[in-house]
Amino acid sequence: MMGADTVQPSPAESLETFVELFLDPRHNAAGKHPDWCAPFRDSALQAKRAPVVLPRLWETVDESAYYVIARRPNEAGVVRDLLVAFAGPSLVKVGYDVPLVLDDGDVIETAIAARFGPSSTFKLRAPREKRKELHAALTRMLGLVEHSPQRAWSAPKPLGRLLTDFEAALLGGASQVAAELLDQIGRQGGLSVANLKHLQIKRLAVMGQARELLALPGLREVLLQDPPQAVKDMVLSAIYAACIEPALAEDAVDQACAALAQPWVPIALLAEENPVRFSDAAAAALLFGLLARGQEAELAGAIAALDQVQRSAVVPRALESYRAAGTHLVPADVDAGAVGPGTAGPAVDAGVAWQPATWQELLAAVAGGEKAAVRLCRDMEVDGAAEAELPLAADTDADATLAELLDNLGDAAYENVWRYALSPFLQGVARSGLSLPLTLAQITASSIGQRRDPANLAVLDLLLELFLRTSPSAEDYDEFLEHLTVRVQEWVASETASQALDFVDRLAAFATPDQPMRAQAALELLTPLYRHAQRLDEACLASARSLTHELELDLDWPAWQQPDSGEEAVAIGPANVLVYGMDAGVLDRVQQWMAQQYPQVKVSLSAEKVGSSRLREVARHADFSVLITQCATHAATNFISQHSQAVVYPKGAGSVSVVRAIVDELQHRARSAQLPAALGGRRRAR
Repeated sequence: MMGADTVQPSPAESLETFVELFLDPRHNAAGKHPDWCAPFRDSALQAKRAPVVLPRLWETVDESAYYVIARRPNEAGVVRDLLVAFAGPSLVKVGYDVPLVLDDGDVIETAIAARFGPSSTFKLRAPREKRKELHAALTRMLGLVEHSPQRAWSAPKPLGRLLTDFEAALLGGASQVAAELLDQIGRQGGLSVANLKHLQIKRLAVMGQARELLALPGLREVLLQDPPQAVKDMVLSAIYAACIEPALAEDAVDQACAALAQPWVPIALLAEENPVRFSDAAAAALLFGLLARGQEAELAGAIAALDQVQRSAVVPRALESYRAAGTHLVPADVDAGAVGPGTAGPAVDAGVAWQPATWQELLAAVAGGEKAAVRLCRDMEVDGAAEAELPLAADTDADATLAELLDNLGDAAYENVWRYALSPFLQGVARSGLSLPLTLAQITASSIGQRRDPANLAVLDLLLELFLRTSPSAEDYDEFLEHLTVRVQEWVASETASQALDFVDRLAAFATPDQPMRAQAALELLTPLYRHAQRLDEACLASARSLTHELELDLDWPAWQQPDSGEEAVAIGPANVLVYGMDAGVLDRVQQWMAQQYPQVKVSLSAEKVGSSRLREVARHADFSVLITQCATHAATNFISQHSQAVVYPKGAGSVSVVRAIVDELQHRARSAQLPAALGGRRRAR
């Protein structure tokens, strides 16, 4: 306890202490060069609005870097934009667009996390011949930001827009964007603590981070408040992935039951729910909860109830012996029509159960703000219950009706549909394989007026893939591509190169009814990148060259040049990589591109919806796994994460984004192997 006369240091004193620690020659050789450090040290201590920029030097390997730190949590996004404008990718190829994963074993990075937070910092390295330019660019940036007219760091977005973007990012497989939006939602306020936790649970479930989900602070309190069924399902699925499935793989039933007694397992949730109303993994967790508590009669009854609704496959083999005993023990509240989450059907009016017959009916109810419809959509998002509950009609009349409904919605109604119903609807379309070209085109057309931010680009990528599956007519194809390429000059740039190349790759992967129109759309997407080809990294430039050749376009891309820094190029050695996703076309193209460019890297593919012994072995033997979370199932992503040595999440769900994520991780590992352990040769999940 502090004494009565103890004086707390002022913020300025704390900042000065931090800067002195950062520049201490014992941790940072840059401290031996005061002339180099002086402008950055002075700015860090005196500036009010400019970010903190401090140099770091490792003499033993002649390696230097600049740490650029946002002074306040809500300024990290703006710092990223500043670095894009002043440094990357002309001077810096990596580190300028994604916050650094701070190393808790490093003295300086630990101090950064303690003072500024874990997602506050960007680490910039430049080739030796570019170091003076980077020094000048960062010095210029500090001066301009500090002395420019006062302005807001960020334009506030309505809470509803942030929530909509969050849902869109998860749907499109942009997990990093979803994390940034979640931070912004938490800082902006307006959402209850419980609802914010629901969003955190959903993001972790989509990413397959079961252990992180169960370790989420405040989880028990959230579950005590009777959260939506979808939230319960995600938590139960995480319990199965983290506690039960690893033990079942070893045929250790007793060990699985013992794992449920761990203090971090929310055991109360396992005691109160009916397995019939949950997804497969969640239902299996509930069955083991009954076994762990010694409720064998209730277990037998729950198994009989699952059998009655044709879900016998849910019951783990280890519990088969309890099946015969439960034939006459079916619980009275079992609904014979129930097949998974969302089946109970919430009530719209007092005591009247409501279950829509068509997607048109459900979307109309969501547009009108019906709470029952919104609740049903949330439940349908759990492991693909959507298409089981509302089969999609394949006839053209249904497509035209849906398109007309969406076309006639006002802004507020469309916002409701985008936020609550778009995710389960598009997941249903993706898994059914049905053709709805008019509806998909209408959704795309309605998004034209929106800013092409990362969340919307992720959804647009999914819409393009679903549309191209429909074998559209030439007229529909041309109209869709016109919507796709509207305002490309506003968002296609070197920092969004992988997203733009994903779109071109999708165009190349599918047959076209109008070859000239496809070539024109591809050129519109590629031309802004071609003008700044020297700013593209090796993976994106190779992809652009390959796509240009495949589509027979008239663009002569320059060869990628290794920076003349005097340093040896990083050689990627043999490696094993697992790539998981639900789009077989993307997986196949990733494997083909990697085989052509990096034949020493073995790429295994998986699109399984649940875990298997084969998937377990592949994940265990892979150096790292790449998870494409677009329309992924929680059961599979949880399973892979539990058995992988490390997990990488690409920025997008297309082939180019995945290839770039693989190459970036391989290069990072190669560099780490060359540097001393003190420089961060650890494995990481990004």
